[in-house]
Amino acid sequence: MEGVVAERQRQSVASKLSVDVIVRTLADARRSDLLFRALDSIRSQKGVEARPIVVVNGDRGDPRTLELLKNRSEVLLHRVVQASAGIAKVEGRRLVTADFFAYLDDDDELIPDSLREPLDWLESHPDCDVVISNGYFVKADGKLSELIHIADHLKTGDPALSLLEDSWLQPGAFVCRTKSIPPDMMSGDWSYMEWTRLAYEICAANKRLHFMDVPTVLYHDTPGSMSKQLQQDKAALELMRSIRTDSRASRKVRARANSKYHNILHVLAMVSLMRGDPWRAWLYHLASMQPPHTFKYLLFSRKLLWPKYRGGNGSPG
Repeated sequence: MEGVVAERQRQSVASKLSVDVIVRTLADARRSDLLFRALDSIRSQKGVEARPIVVVNGDRGDPRTLELLKNRSEVLLHRVVQASAGIAKVEGRRLVTADFFAYLDDDDELIPDSLREPLDWLESHPDCDVVISNGYFVKADGKLSELIHIADHLKTGDPALSLLEDSWLQPGAFVCRTKSIPPDMMSGDWSYMEWTRLAYEICAANKRLHFMDVPTVLYHDTPGSMSKQLQQDKAALELMRSIRTDSRASRKVRARANSKYHNILHVLAMVSLMRGDPWRAWLYHLASMQPPHTFKYLLFSRKLLWPKYRGGNGSPG
């Protein structure tokens, strides 16, 4: 009998937990249905009070979509004139009033009733700042594949180090304690690698993390996604450049960031050559060969010096 009472009390506490879920969107017509699917997945969460905070960034939103958003009483709607996902991210965080907050992309969706377990953990572990959960990529044929391999990040015992191998912070797959992750930990200038940057700042601030292998999000590969590989690589280069000299990071993390920094330079050299820009390729290549990485990337020089070592269309063979 005592066990039943305890369980009811636990459920009563959990039912009072509140979380604000920030959704950034351009509110364009072609993604309108996806946006409302995302919002419905937030509001349908059972056992918690989940409020969508919708930040419309830019002034080209679809009038019908905007009107529908205004008519949703459960949605806190906020508009930012500048079409900037980075600024929208920070503005959304400033609007949070719940004890916990999360993010969700406007073309993805939360798995039904999935927020309960991460929020229960945060509520029962006041020393924990962020819970990292999991999710699935939804392929075109409907098959699911794992979003994050949580076990890999548990093995290292160093979340900053494992972050450099595979970013474990993804929208829809983490929940933060509001008082632990303030708006000034984010930057409106982060347009690419934004979640990896935030994850690193969380680690650098020595926030306490808990990895929970529980799926909370369905991550859809939507045509017209904002992700662009070249910009991602340049953002990754800048991030590795800063981490490798950051005194807040351990020696091992700085060394790994330095190695990745040179590898990204090498990747950018190859990409530049494929794009028909040998001058820029040389600049990246020479930078990548700084000691002790000289011999690791030296052979790529032949592709720049002699066209016969390139592919038939001038690309690296």
